[in-house]
Amino acid sequence: MNQLPSLAAQLRGALAVQQGQALAAAAVMGCRAYSSDLAIRGLDALKQGPGGRSSVSGVTATIFGCSGFLARYVANAIGNTGGQLVLPYRCDDLDVQHLRVMGDLGQVVMLPEFSIRDEDAVRRAISRSNVVINMVGSAQETWNYKFEEVHIEWPARLARAIKESGKVERFIHLSCLGAEADAPSRRLRTKAAGEEVVRSELGPISTIFKPAVMTGTEDRLFNMYASMAKRLPIFPLINGGGTRMQPVWVRDVAAAIMNSLKTYDSLGKTYHLAGPDVMSVAEQVDFTFQTIREKNTSVTMPEQVALPMAAVWDRLAVSTPFRGPVMFSSDFINEMKGDYVLPSGVLGFEHLDVVPHKVTEGLPIEYLRFYRSGGYDFGTLAEEQGEAPVGGPGFGHPGSTRSPSS
Repeated sequence: MNQLPSLAAQLRGALAVQQGQALAAAAVMGCRAYSSDLAIRGLDALKQGPGGRSSVSGVTATIFGCSGFLARYVANAIGNTGGQLVLPYRCDDLDVQHLRVMGDLGQVVMLPEFSIRDEDAVRRAISRSNVVINMVGSAQETWNYKFEEVHIEWPARLARAIKESGKVERFIHLSCLGAEADAPSRRLRTKAAGEEVVRSELGPISTIFKPAVMTGTEDRLFNMYASMAKRLPIFPLINGGGTRMQPVWVRDVAAAIMNSLKTYDSLGKTYHLAGPDVMSVAEQVDFTFQTIREKNTSVTMPEQVALPMAAVWDRLAVSTPFRGPVMFSSDFINEMKGDYVLPSGVLGFEHLDVVPHKVTEGLPIEYLRFYRSGGYDFGTLAEEQGEAPVGGPGFGHPGSTRSPSS
């Protein structure tokens, strides 16, 4: 019996060493290691263990929109700090199976068949949570959900449930760069209206994030470009692809969200998150062709031609379960009339101790090489055809016989 305390101490020591080795490995691999010391009152009495995945941090986080792109990274980060995850979803079980292992055994609670219209289900989902994260959003309207319901009515319903609960201490709301009352698209205008709902109803406990278009392994940006490049004989650029954007790596956005939870200074604040490079849509497409080593087949498509085509897809989307490509919806075409770059005088990555990565080199763009015909070292080389690298030295190397991301 006297050996039990000694054995327990040895186990705790081994766990601490294992945790330290994991953090060191993460640093070597360029991954982010997250602290479990979040700025939420009353956690000290609940914490157990040295910190990390197999500990208990005292955080219970409900993530709405958990099946989305960014949500999986945020869920993984919270799970790695010993937090409990409550994950409501309405999609097929296979679409969220990867989330089941993002926390330790017993720390991930899945709530299937969830509906944002069911107020009882909403209250049940947040009943034990001290952190609530809203990442529900829509890129295009469907026959089931309109922009106003997803971006305005839903945040209002969630805000009422949070105020009734009285247990939620931190609320994270995801919007997007360019969401303004006078934006050219309804998607962005309704996103802006949703932000105002959050500020008015939950201002003291809320933090709003407005990331630029996000890139990463599961993104709908470079993946969409590459997929179209491989499938279509020509690549249509709406109005020549002149819209300017500032893409941001999804892991940097997740790191910013986690860092915001470590300080009370982020409460009531809005953060605009963008990557270090400004790229037009045409430059993004050209970069995609170079990276997958295919000849650039893009051609200009005037909006006068694109809008009538989009009207057909719009009618199909709102009257049937079928949807066309996002970039061929009328709202998206209207959205491409604006530029989406970081405005001046706003809070950003630097206020959350995150240095954003370039999205055109290294690990952030590694996944795009999957589209190369025949494998990593095969495919047409754009530079051998006399085409200059996109964006100058920042995106390629003049004179090289390989793509800028080789």
